[in-house]
Amino acid sequence: MTKARIERFTEDAASAFGFVVEEFGFSGPDTAAEGYVGYSSGPWQVWIVLEDRNKTVDTFVWLDRDGRKRHDSVWQLIAKAKLEGAGQSRTSALSRPGVQKSLAAQASALRLLIPRLLTGGNHLLD
Repeated sequence: MTKARIERFTEDAASAFGFVVEEFGFSGPDTAAEGYVGYSSGPWQVWIVLEDRNKTVDTFVWLDRDGRKRHDSVWQLIAKAKLEGAGQSRTSALSRPGVQKSLAAQASALRLLIPRLLTGGNHLLD
């Protein structure tokens, strides 16, 4: 990975996903591990992951319910929820601008998805 992608990933992800704190009351960002930025609220977690080997960035939603942890990517959940207007799936992380575009697309999709998840949409993770 290029140095800029690694060095600026945490900043770029926190900037793109800050709305989960401001609008939905999640705590975070958790930036303890390089390449990971996380947010949490009760049984819900959102993790943005920069994957070096495949040069991708992806966002995962986790639900810890009844002692079972379930997760799926934001794009899979958008498809399961049949939400329109989420835009095109983007995961490219070949360059810093590519990471930023992927983060923006994933944040936009998550912004549509969170209200559905928090108001009874946890079945999407079954």
